Amino acid sequence: MYFKIGGMVGAIAILLSNGSAFTGGVGAAIAQDAQRYITVGHDQLGNSVALDTKTIQGTTYKLYGIYGDGIFETTFDASCKESRLFRNRIAIYSSDGQLLQDDQQKGEIAFVADSSPGKGMQIVCQKIGARGW
Repeated sequence: MYFKIGGMVGAIAILLSNGSAFTGGVGAAIAQDAQRYITVGHDQLGNSVALDTKTIQGTTYKLYGIYGDGIFETTFDASCKESRLFRNRIAIYSSDGQLLQDDQQKGEIAFVADSSPGKGMQIVCQKIGARGW
């Protein structure tokens, strides 16, 4: 599990930091995985925030972004018909994939259509055919 997370952190960090993919070797694997992540916004520093399309389960989805030398992973649950959004978890990983912080405090957040979580929610709700906004 440690190596899997470490590799995932590296791939996500490369995709989010410069948006380009390499050719050959590890870069080819990252390029193939580029379709997995959809940019849904940017943080205050201009870094991309991406939706992980392969981890969508029903209305639960994850967003990733750069955090220092590592990444953050935020898990959300959408109530599409009611246009309500809930944060389930925020995890921060180091550049080598070690979990540094795990906040599992759950709660409702405001649905803002133009925000990264809001755009992610819209994609997820469209995917399952349930839109409420």
